[in-house]
Order: sequence, then C-alpha cells, then structure tokens
Amino acid sequence: MIAKGRAGLAGALIALLSFGAGAFAQSHFGDMDGAENSLQRAVGQLEHARDIFGGHRENAIGLANQAIGEIEAGKQFASQNGY
Repeated sequence: MIAKGRAGLAGALIALLSFGAGAFAQSHFGDMDGAENSLQRAVGQLEHARDIFGGHRENAIGLANQAIGEIEAGKQFASQNGY
C-alpha cells in the first residue's frame, strides 16, 4: 500500500516538474509575442483582401511587416542584454 502511495506521489512530482519546465521554456516576452502574432494574422488577412484600396492595403502590409521586424529586433536586443 505504501509503495502505491509513493508511486503516485512520484508521478505527481514528475508531472509538476514537467509542467514547470514547459512553462519556463516559453518566451518571457509574452506581450511582444502576442503583438507579433496579431500583426502576422493581420498581414494574412490583408493579403487576402481585395485589391481595391488604391495602394493603401499594400502600404498597410508593408507597415505591419516593418512592425514585426521591430518587435523581433526588440526581443533580440532584450535577450542580448540580459532581459
């Protein structure tokens, strides 16, 4: 009976440590990652939009891609500077 209890406790401990390692491995730039993902989805939607906006759709795609580049550069800067 004690062996089953220890095995259950060991299993729970392994599950907890695995969850903790997974959470730690995730990016610590959550808001920046979220913004980047939103911009990537926006670019996808803009690319599927009809081309009836007098060049403004293309400008919006370019600006969104520029913003994505700035986010990536910011995350790289933060990583290289210990954040």
